[in-house]
Amino acid sequence: MRKTLSFITIFLLFLSLAGCFQASTLVSVRPDGSGTIEETFLMSKELVEQMKTMEKQMAGAFADGNNKQAKKNKGKDKEAFGILNVEELKKKANELGEGTTYVSSKRVTTDKFEGYKAIYAFKDINKLKFNQNPGGNMPGSRGGGKEADSKKEIIVFKLTKGNPSQLVVKMPKEKPVDKPEESREEVKQEKIDDPNSEMVMAQMKEMFGGMKIGLAVEVMGTIVQTNATHREGSMITLMEMDFGKLFAQPEDLKKFSTVKSNTIEDAKKLMKDIPGIKVELNKEVTIDFR
Repeated sequence: MRKTLSFITIFLLFLSLAGCFQASTLVSVRPDGSGTIEETFLMSKELVEQMKTMEKQMAGAFADGNNKQAKKNKGKDKEAFGILNVEELKKKANELGEGTTYVSSKRVTTDKFEGYKAIYAFKDINKLKFNQNPGGNMPGSRGGGKEADSKKEIIVFKLTKGNPSQLVVKMPKEKPVDKPEESREEVKQEKIDDPNSEMVMAQMKEMFGGMKIGLAVEVMGTIVQTNATHREGSMITLMEMDFGKLFAQPEDLKKFSTVKSNTIEDAKKLMKDIPGIKVELNKEVTIDFR
């Protein structure tokens, strides 16, 4: 089984998600340090249906003689498998930092995806701690626990008020890879060169081809200067990954066959030269604005 393409580990870093999702976050900040977070999270309808079916099967398996569990779970399939869970979103506000509050949320549905859009408000961006790993938004993955904490990749912000105000975005610290070292020769043997690679590639493309991840910071004002790599007007893109574009570049995808990675920071380095994919490699992004 070691012949399985090792680049699959790149995708496993997203909390071992087995399916297609899209996640985007926009942090908007005013010169006084207050602002909002707009978070959109979508899962493929096909995966949602699979989740619903699994939930029904589990409900039937654990129902007692009086069928209380079945009654308790009745109608849950109409709730988009709990993708939009207002109570969980409200709890997440506390995790985002002191002074952050839940504002609103709504269901979002497209031809192939369904999920939610949530709005949060914060009073002081200096107290904001944002997890760039979108896996924490998966149903059942929200909340605390040592395992959840170990997968967080926290971005912190430091704003100094003035004319102009200065915002420093500190990207997550790299985490050590928790895997045994392997020889270069052993890694080479895992390149995408086995006869089943095209079949596996097609399966991975079907599973992950629609996956998109985006993270941006918008200043409510005018940028005076910045060292950000990707800027458009008052918007700074910290990360934008379109896995459909990744699969459209077979040669670039082969790079993953020799890499052992378990963080988004590693993935960003690997994907920085792929057309259409934007990543910020500066460990600190400085934005002066008024």
